Amino acid sequence: MSAPDARKAPANAALATASLRAPAGGTAPREPGWPAAVAECRAVLSDLIAIDTSNPPGRELVAVRYLEALLAREGIPGRTFEAAPGRANLVARLKGSGRRRPLLLLGHVDVVGVERRNWAGDPFRMEERDGFLYGRGVIDDKGMVAAEVMTLILLKRLGLPLERDVIFLAECDEESGGKLGVAWMLEHHREEIDAEYAINEGGRTERDGGRIAWVGVQNSEKRTVNYTLAASGMSGHASMPRADNCIVSLARAVARVTQPPFPVALTPVTREFFRAVAQGKPPAVRAAMERLADPAAADAAAEALADDLMMSAMLRNTVSPTIVKGGFRANVIPASAEVTLNCRLLPGTDPEAFRSALEARIADPAVRVSFTPPKRPQGPSMPFDGPVVEAVRAVAARLMPGAPVVPLLSAGATDSAQLRGAGIKAYGLLPFPLTPGDAARMHGNDERMPVESLAMGLRMLFGVTAALAGP
Repeated sequence: MSAPDARKAPANAALATASLRAPAGGTAPREPGWPAAVAECRAVLSDLIAIDTSNPPGRELVAVRYLEALLAREGIPGRTFEAAPGRANLVARLKGSGRRRPLLLLGHVDVVGVERRNWAGDPFRMEERDGFLYGRGVIDDKGMVAAEVMTLILLKRLGLPLERDVIFLAECDEESGGKLGVAWMLEHHREEIDAEYAINEGGRTERDGGRIAWVGVQNSEKRTVNYTLAASGMSGHASMPRADNCIVSLARAVARVTQPPFPVALTPVTREFFRAVAQGKPPAVRAAMERLADPAAADAAAEALADDLMMSAMLRNTVSPTIVKGGFRANVIPASAEVTLNCRLLPGTDPEAFRSALEARIADPAVRVSFTPPKRPQGPSMPFDGPVVEAVRAVAARLMPGAPVVPLLSAGATDSAQLRGAGIKAYGLLPFPLTPGDAARMHGNDERMPVESLAMGLRMLFGVTAALAGP
């Protein structure tokens, strides 16, 4: 985004803000006027999406300055911490009585890059089409950031009494491991974000037709480890095929590490998750979920869940080939080639042991397997009880009656791992109701959110925050 465009970005939110000013005098309401609040949240989200923070290179400073100015107009002080040139984190704090330790709301303002030719519209201009909001980051994670900053603003405007400080952290660099974001803040400015509890991304609110099927509170997550398969052979003229063609060796290796999938391995979190959500599923799916607990039947039962990409990924260690490098001319057999495997490992899985498991599957000495040490630590799982879980249950019962609140192991990694390792009790929410198809668009083309889900997500996040921070 050019500098002139960045200066224009706040216009949407500024227009929406005017309708939300509380009248002078009288008693402040306990709840916002939701139609106006949702309109303002949507404007903030639109402004954020218009700021291209694709990581790499990030350039999150523009988005952070926008949020800092937005909060300053509301009388909420913020401070920007630049971890590297153009790479910044914003901390804002709404003061409470201090009777209880703070609550941290965090979200990342960087996004993964896009292949523009594969989008139906401009990925950096939020558009409404057929009942959906489209744009890079609308789910991951600018939607969450917009809802969090609006929650802070609404709490301030309503003047609700708070027993905790509510801290807002808009962080950079999450999509590349968080080295310049949460990890940097913990190392250099821990006191600015220190809290008893944190609410982050990583959860899930599943939409099934016209109902909310369940609300998943992320209390555990997989760990990302990137492995490299490398092969070499004699180079030569492509008109004379060779048995030691390194690309052929890698093709066989990729097939062996991806099929069949690694065995089902339930964790305490996934065991409880599938038990809880099975009750609302059709008979065949419910029966498959119930069989997952039987080691002899688990792998066969998992086949019945294969169409739900998230649930399938929760069941086992996974392998996704993502980058292929090799060759330089169409008529030359290359001397070397490599493939990157993005692997998501269940809690407790040792990366070196998994490397050995990959080698055993490949069974080819011509293919070498190595890995890059994980950027995030293996964070501990959080107990599925206590104030955060109870607040989500209470708000879900009011806004989404009948939807069970369940523990969730996220297949994707989040910066909650660093927070948990530092002693902050972090839980993940995705308060916007999504179908499995909507959720699968994260990091993909035409990322989208149902229009009505933005309103539900803001109401849910505000309710949970008010319950946790209020008296």
